[in-house]
Amino acid sequence: MTARLRRGPAAVAAALATLAAIVFPVEASAQAQSSRLRVEIDTLSPRVVQASASTLTVTGTLTNTGDRAISEVDLRVQRGDVLGTETGLREAITDPSLTSALNRPAETSDFEEVTPRLERGASVDFHVTVDLVGDLGIDRPGVYPLALNLNGVPDFGTTERLGSLSTLLPVLSVPGGGRVEPPAKATPLTVVWPLVDEPRMVETALGGGSAVLVDDDLATSLAVGGRLYTLLDAVRTAAESDPAILRSLCFAVDPDLLATVSAMTEGYRVRSGDGFVDGRGATTADLWLTTLRELAQGQCVIALPYADADLAALSRADTTALQALAVDAPGITFDERGRPRTTTDVVESVLGATPVDGAVWPAGGTLDKRARAALAAIRPTTLLVDNTRLTGATGSAPFDLDPNLRAIPYDGLIAQSLEPRLRVADPAVATSSVQNGLAALVFRGGLAATPEPVLAVPPRRWAASAEDLADFLGTVRALSAQRFTTALALPALVAGEANGTASELEYTAQDAAQEIPAPVTARIGAADRVQRELIDRVLFEDDAKQVTPEALMAPLRRGLTRAASTAWRVDPEQARRAAAQVADGLETMLDQVSVNDPGRPLALASKDSPLPVYITNKLPVAVLAKINVGTTPGLRPQEDTLVRIPANAAIPRYLPTEVTRSGRFVVNVWLTTQSGTELGGTSRVELNSTSFGSIILIVTGTAAGALVLMVGLRVVRRLRKAKAADSAGADL
Repeated sequence: MTARLRRGPAAVAAALATLAAIVFPVEASAQAQSSRLRVEIDTLSPRVVQASASTLTVTGTLTNTGDRAISEVDLRVQRGDVLGTETGLREAITDPSLTSALNRPAETSDFEEVTPRLERGASVDFHVTVDLVGDLGIDRPGVYPLALNLNGVPDFGTTERLGSLSTLLPVLSVPGGGRVEPPAKATPLTVVWPLVDEPRMVETALGGGSAVLVDDDLATSLAVGGRLYTLLDAVRTAAESDPAILRSLCFAVDPDLLATVSAMTEGYRVRSGDGFVDGRGATTADLWLTTLRELAQGQCVIALPYADADLAALSRADTTALQALAVDAPGITFDERGRPRTTTDVVESVLGATPVDGAVWPAGGTLDKRARAALAAIRPTTLLVDNTRLTGATGSAPFDLDPNLRAIPYDGLIAQSLEPRLRVADPAVATSSVQNGLAALVFRGGLAATPEPVLAVPPRRWAASAEDLADFLGTVRALSAQRFTTALALPALVAGEANGTASELEYTAQDAAQEIPAPVTARIGAADRVQRELIDRVLFEDDAKQVTPEALMAPLRRGLTRAASTAWRVDPEQARRAAAQVADGLETMLDQVSVNDPGRPLALASKDSPLPVYITNKLPVAVLAKINVGTTPGLRPQEDTLVRIPANAAIPRYLPTEVTRSGRFVVNVWLTTQSGTELGGTSRVELNSTSFGSIILIVTGTAAGALVLMVGLRVVRRLRKAKAADSAGADL
């Protein structure tokens, strides 16, 4: 063993920067309570033990995370009892602090000194090599729990265990024991290789020009050293060594990611504060996409729901139309001639490869009944599900699950082992996700007594290191080369007849709690109802513009599916922002149809003078809108008026009204759809009326009548007086 002491924050940063990340470090806050040392592994060699190996070498870094210096830091390697059952393997993965390697070591190496003293915050490299047979007693194939145990003397204390690391060591054949003969029937194996990110594109119905992204993190991910680059480059490197490895892989791609990367190659902009800057990843995107196209030719490809939409959450929000668009209904996007395209079309146009027809890989490996029924109503669908969630299965895959719906189970043990996890039972014990995944893979593909088809599914947004991915693919290649496994023809399995039945796919309250938040789906549902109303009853293709309502609304529909992405399951705040962004985009579009403010008072000369209204439609489609006039004393409008406004046009409309008084008053005028969705804002129109209202006419008429009556009475009196005078003259 050799130990090289490095002190200070810079040394710690350097060690972390070069970490190969076999181990996911424990959380510092929890660790400080029960562990004084953090153990991080740089290399573990070999990752899978075969007959040609004789020793096990472990290198890594120890960091003093406690509140005092430590003296006499010693390390030893321990291994526990072989794990011969799936139950034992699951327990070791779920809670490594309880494995026999830590608590009842079957075989151990001697303690060796790492460093005589380790100050607070300091780090030290370690390198230990042990004999697999002599020290660890490896005597038969299997999966062994392995632990690094660290002892030391903290200042003012006594010797104690200061930290541990637990992982699994798969042994395919005993060192020095010769090659193990493969089984008579190889295990069919395919690994789903996920190329999934979080949504980045920003779109509105009024957009145009170059693509706009929320940030430029995708460029970083696609560049050398980035997550998506590393995932793809690992396959490229493995395929260069052995092209046959591709037969055991099936790419799982997000059509939205492909569309975004494709748009980046044409040049794009990135939001920056209140403005935009040019994106820096056009060349990187082009190189990544070119590599993927080359690797995907003739290969198994699965299309995820667009933007990896949360199908269960969309179904719960009663947005089955969005769910249909996300999986493969026409209209998620449109070509240059305005023809609707599906997610399959997007994948084919970008990659030149056709995805497996009808295959859906739901997040978490399960779906609730409502979401399944919605999928079955769209098309015949085959779900890739966690085998631990499928109950009552008889026969073999594919299993008939529901009408028009089948299930192909993937291996839940491998999926669980590849998920990075930390156990709160003992924060000092960390576990390696990829190393455990290798153990589970060897257990299924090389050690299983009765081999069955294995579909291996890593985490959706896998963030393993280049070294880990190379070792994982190397193990897949080795199992195939030694005839322990053979490629599982997943497309043929999906296209074939059902060979069994299953009674249920479990979907628990915990599954529902992991969906994107209900307030977010409620907002998505509200926006979805508005956009569907606009398409069905409000927007119409204009003969001159030849833009269909569906094509106009497609960017907003894509925005709604992005807001429902499973990427936001771990980031509810981002989910709320994404939903708000789409809702704001919809409001902006609705504001393009409005009543113009005349800017000056309007004069009405008579009681039945029409009210002039000026309407503007800035959309490239015709709009059917209802003109609404508010209640105003002195003005009695007729019934609300429907008007069809041509695309990109401004038109006047004269509304029949009755004026009941003269003077000056204000009238509110606005537009809505027939169902009441407001379009644009409210216009306040000032009116001057010089006409006589009915009350004035009545008063005037009454006064005129009274005047006539008075004149008549006066005439009568005069006539009577004249007649009286004539009578008096006659008497004389």
